[in-house]
Amino acid sequence: MAVSFLDLSRQHEPLKKELLHAIEQVIDSSEYILGSAVARFEQNFAQRLKASHCVGVNSGTDALLLTLHALGIQPGDQVICPAFGYVAMADVIPRMGAHIVFADINEHFTIDVEHVRQLMNENTRAVIAAHTFGRMADVETLAQMTAEQGVHLIEDCSHACGAEINGRPAGTWGTAGAFSFSPERNLGCIGDGGAIVTNNPELAQRLRLYRDHGAEAENRYVEIGYNSRLDAIQAAILDVKLGTLDEDNADREANAAFYQNHLSSEVFALPDPGPEGSHVFNYYTIRSTMRDQLRSFLKDRMVDTRIYYPVPLHLQPCFEYLGYTEGHIPVAEQMAKEVLSLPVSPGLTRQELEEVAHTIDLFAQTYTTPTAG
Repeated sequence: MAVSFLDLSRQHEPLKKELLHAIEQVIDSSEYILGSAVARFEQNFAQRLKASHCVGVNSGTDALLLTLHALGIQPGDQVICPAFGYVAMADVIPRMGAHIVFADINEHFTIDVEHVRQLMNENTRAVIAAHTFGRMADVETLAQMTAEQGVHLIEDCSHACGAEINGRPAGTWGTAGAFSFSPERNLGCIGDGGAIVTNNPELAQRLRLYRDHGAEAENRYVEIGYNSRLDAIQAAILDVKLGTLDEDNADREANAAFYQNHLSSEVFALPDPGPEGSHVFNYYTIRSTMRDQLRSFLKDRMVDTRIYYPVPLHLQPCFEYLGYTEGHIPVAEQMAKEVLSLPVSPGLTRQELEEVAHTIDLFAQTYTTPTAG
């Protein structure tokens, strides 16, 4: 039985009439860039996250980039980010002329708070904390620590839309929260899209300027900005899908719970769901010291998987100039060798979940598999 890693049609088919109607409304409005559809989504998204402001931009990458720019990050500044994750959260830093400092991660794939504490110095202006795979980082500790040092905490919420700790949503613990709405995200559009949420009105105003070439009014440009506007069709689609976010996340959590109950924690390192609501499983990622053999075994039996992320950021060629070598950031390096993400998206059937679990169990019975460290 073939099991796809991600079949977006299962999420979109039940909403197809609403989605097409929303697109049709945008076409009829002739407002295709920013406009009322974007303003409506920004209002609804901010309300959903209990945030004062939401600024829609054209990608999660730009959400991080514009945030750094709006916070005044400049040459000589230091920005700390995790060494494990998507390249965007690191490559935006040198675009501001700032210096990247990579921090290690913990067993939950999120930034190691104590390592961050050791790395902070008088040049540190910001810490980017990614909620990797949907599990929220220790933002409570990070928020207190950065506030005490006068450092900005930026949450990369690309994997964690809808997650929360003690009723406080991801994206609202620091100075700003950056979201990606790529199609595979918990809340995804049908192209590129992103947003920044913040409770700081001055920051929100600067972000709105920067996303539209620094335009304060028509033909009046008060800042050097970007072309990073969320288009109206994507905003309309996101507004429809926002209505099913909680249901979709509950489906992801139920699928993850099935794996937790059916995979062997003695053979594989399974993800820790954390406190209730703090993990929304954009990816369900296990660890195995025989990761590559396991993936081949699953592929041969038509079970699709992904590896996020096989090379830690500090060892990527584009960051060689920083001088990191293998052994500098040990946990991230070890995780990169062991991680394997299984199908977990909304719409998976019980039969498909059973097929994945059965095939992994068959692998465990066939091979002597040491538990991941």
